[in-house]
Amino acid sequence: MKDVIVIGAGMAGLTCAQQLKQAGLDVTIVEKSAGVGGRMATRRLQGTWVDHGAQLISAKSDDFERFIRKLQDKGVIKEWTRNVYQLSAQGLLPPDANHRHQRYCCPLGMTAIAKYLASDLTIIHNARIVGVSHANRKWQLITDRQEILETSAIVSTIPAPQFLPLFEDVLASAPAFLQAVQSVKFAPSVSIMAGYSPNHEIPESWQAIACIDDPILSWISHDSSKHPDRSSQQVFVLQSTAEFAKQSMEESDLEIAGKPLLNQAGKLLAKWLASPEWWQVHRWRYALSEEFLGVSCLSTASPLALVCAGDWCAGKNIESAYHSGLAAAESAIELLGQAKGA
Repeated sequence: MKDVIVIGAGMAGLTCAQQLKQAGLDVTIVEKSAGVGGRMATRRLQGTWVDHGAQLISAKSDDFERFIRKLQDKGVIKEWTRNVYQLSAQGLLPPDANHRHQRYCCPLGMTAIAKYLASDLTIIHNARIVGVSHANRKWQLITDRQEILETSAIVSTIPAPQFLPLFEDVLASAPAFLQAVQSVKFAPSVSIMAGYSPNHEIPESWQAIACIDDPILSWISHDSSKHPDRSSQQVFVLQSTAEFAKQSMEESDLEIAGKPLLNQAGKLLAKWLASPEWWQVHRWRYALSEEFLGVSCLSTASPLALVCAGDWCAGKNIESAYHSGLAAAESAIELLGQAKGA
């Protein structure tokens, strides 16, 4: 039986598992995908890496700044830009001076951060949790491969809407915990990865663009500027607004779901952006939380030790997920200590 099973190998889950392992606990991560990273997602396309989830990493707190420095020293990340331009009906404008700060990227894609964290952890890949129960002071998790995993504590880092169907029936004794998770709402997003001729001259101001008050686009970035020596094309990533994604989430034709983003980029920046040489669509059903809990993590000792963590607890970026993972590890250790003393 494990001390802790962590569900999800995104930033929060990996950070939490690292802390638990360093504390001497027997911890295993269960991940539904073949890889790691969650929304720190990268695809290998046309001989290069393309980030279609989280676009960059930056730090506001001292402890996350130290983590970033470690990633820099290991060559996992590098500084990408200090300017995120703003695009509106008035055109493309540089950021205010107080919004200019270091933003980092991964030359091998954002997934590299997760791979670094996962390097010495025990992870069960391609395993989706389909059932949860408890007996004799231990949790039992059933995977879609009909494996039964037993543990003293669970840390769940999956989005709240995916957590609830699994855990609602076993949380009757923790109504406040359950109500808090039920209050979290997620918004979807559509991402486009598109490649263009290398002959196009790309202004430096196009590296990272936040679209302001646009009904379709929320983000445009020149993704190949993160690793210019490894890309034979100009590659862009476009991300939609939640409102647009909600309308197209169930659209079976991905071209219909994604083409409006390309057309809008062509309208706002340059016509040729609407006609890439190739493009792919990825839809994120649970992209960002619309409402945060305002706490680093959420925990309960009833019926047994259980912690929820992720960027939906305290914020919407990688730094928030990192802090949530740290807090989740502390909470899990405390709950295990209480259980032993009971």
